[in-house]
Amino acid sequence: MANIYRARWLIPADGPVVDDGAVVAEGGRIVRVGPWSRVRPHAGPGDAVETFADGVLLPGFVNAHTHLSLSDLKGKFRPTKNFPSWLARLAARRIIRGQAKIRRAIEAGARESREAGTAAGADLTPDGPFDDLLGRDGARWTVYGELFGFGETGMNRLAGAVAAMEALAASGAPVRVGLSPHTPYTVGAEVFAAARCEADARGWPLSTHLHETLDEIAFTERGEGRLHAWLHGLGFLPRGWRPAGVRPIRMLAEAGFFRGPVLAAHGNYLTDEDIAILAASGSSVAYCPRSHAFFRHEDHPWRRLLAAGVNVCLGTDSLASSPSLSVLDEVRFLFARESGTDPRLLLDMATRRGARALGIENEVGDLLPGLTATLCVVGPVGATREPLAAVLSGEGTVQPAGGPG
Repeated sequence: MANIYRARWLIPADGPVVDDGAVVAEGGRIVRVGPWSRVRPHAGPGDAVETFADGVLLPGFVNAHTHLSLSDLKGKFRPTKNFPSWLARLAARRIIRGQAKIRRAIEAGARESREAGTAAGADLTPDGPFDDLLGRDGARWTVYGELFGFGETGMNRLAGAVAAMEALAASGAPVRVGLSPHTPYTVGAEVFAAARCEADARGWPLSTHLHETLDEIAFTERGEGRLHAWLHGLGFLPRGWRPAGVRPIRMLAEAGFFRGPVLAAHGNYLTDEDIAILAASGSSVAYCPRSHAFFRHEDHPWRRLLAAGVNVCLGTDSLASSPSLSVLDEVRFLFARESGTDPRLLLDMATRRGARALGIENEVGDLLPGLTATLCVVGPVGATREPLAAVLSGEGTVQPAGGPG
């Protein structure tokens, strides 16, 4: 028996809009896509047909950067330009939380993500063992175990993160695992290099936060700025620590971290040299528009990245700096701010490009035969304008459509 999803419009990530379109799924996989007039003759008497008369069928969204374990912090912080102060308050809140609260936060975040049409995502967390909760709804989550520290401390924490991710992978949880050295100001270059080796040896993906703030760049270049002052005051930096004297991306490239692809979150402040390193390594950048606005950063270089051949995708970041875990909300926000932007490009960044960043483009990210049937329906949408532009302008809400593959 097949499941058939029919809507007034069908919009793949790559391809023309289909009026009165339909997707046929069998065993959780798409087997046929096209106009209803061509699909209908293949429908059997036992097939289940869901019809969305005023809806738009889209690929399920891919959230390329989030922190589900922070899903209990919605509304706890106000927008600010003082990132180090925000980070200090976030760290204090994380310390006092118990395991039960972390699990509830992850459950709530996964539920909100699925209700927002998320087909796959990247969850960066130091609480990876609790992410065995993910994937039960059919969404494809990649869990990146975060690690912190310099020198011997950092190496020990890397070993702990590897063990935690191996245990998660062996638990039978339907997730992929990877590693995420947190940032160049909380993890030493030598630990980044070791994480690259550990991940490569296991075929795991890598992610990190990179060039998120000007303070981060001041930290590695000159050992200055508010982040340096905060970390030095905490005694977090090892005795004898010295700045690298170069920008973070250059520091990590020299350490060998970019000898393969990396999923770099944010990338808010990038020179042409930085972008060239990302492009040469085949890395992706997860741009988080509303988190970017929360911290009042300068204009994001996402267009320059695309022009250089870097794969740019979208993420929500966490609810500590974003109002929701909806990738559609991110796209709508960006569409409103970036007048004249091609809606198809934004859809591609929210779907297919995110899947490519996670290395699962053969699973999700488009409406094509062979991919999983993790589609999304948005409606109701009127017929007075081009349907994707209408959706990105705010028409319709995400509606449930069967079950994911």
